[in-house]
Amino acid sequence: MKKILHSFLLTALCPFITPSYAEEVASTNKLAITAPDIYFSSDSESFSTYKYKAGILPIYEHGEKYTGITYQHNYFTQGSWSSTGEQYTLVTKAINPRTALGYNLNIGYNTENGHQLMTTDSNYGFRVTDTTKAEVMVNRDRVETQNSLNNGIYYTMGGASVEQQLGERFTVVAMGANMYFSDTNTRPIARAKLIYDLLPEYGLTAQLRYRQYWDTNTSVPNNYFNPNQYIENMVAFGARRRISGWMLSGTAGVGRQSVNQAPSTTTQLYEIAATSPVASDDYYFKTRAGYGKSAGFLGPNYFYRYVMEELIIPF
Repeated sequence: MKKILHSFLLTALCPFITPSYAEEVASTNKLAITAPDIYFSSDSESFSTYKYKAGILPIYEHGEKYTGITYQHNYFTQGSWSSTGEQYTLVTKAINPRTALGYNLNIGYNTENGHQLMTTDSNYGFRVTDTTKAEVMVNRDRVETQNSLNNGIYYTMGGASVEQQLGERFTVVAMGANMYFSDTNTRPIARAKLIYDLLPEYGLTAQLRYRQYWDTNTSVPNNYFNPNQYIENMVAFGARRRISGWMLSGTAGVGRQSVNQAPSTTTQLYEIAATSPVASDDYYFKTRAGYGKSAGFLGPNYFYRYVMEELIIPF
């Protein structure tokens, strides 16, 4: 289910940026363009996704605070089958680089195979106490498999996460959500992560991760992977380091998964990312690449890989 859950995982389970990684930004509005933004992924089922996006940001303060409109072209392929779609999105974003708190709100109009859909990928993070942060999120998008794209299947998901600092080195993150599919299936989701600052001076962390979800209707057609129950436990190590103003980060994890109470099998997750200085007057650039192995239609050895990048040029 990586096509549905990947962006949600990044939002809900990545620890918020701490002040030690922050930089001051000037309050100066500019005009900017975002182009090209690219997302590419492929998996062990020969399903490939290509997304190309460009936009204009008439209100731009820095790489995490702007308002504008974007256009995205989507292309999907699997064997001899292919599908194309378009999306127009209004977006407004204001994230504090010192705390990673704030909002990212957007609404899009998506067309695919004659099906129209209003989409969103929005979240709002805020501080509850000095040691507690929270985030609420709403996502609505297409299910990106061949059957689902042909049949216009989509999902709507609402959720919330809480990040609690425990002492100087421990942080716990808990998230709960519910995903409603247009084919009558519903999927409750639970995730948790315990983070230990292994070497704070080097930005190294050790993590215990847990995720579980249930599908209430497993009799629907094979629009996507929908087991009765999925459970994963993972041990991961993370790194985060600022070098010459650039933020570099990565995660490597190995775990065990269980599908419908069957014997457990191995899962893997590897990600790297780089982000340029947020307040640069020349450009704002971020990129991420990853590989994951989990369960899918054809068994426990499903894997996917992806690359994404975003470039904003202010004037």
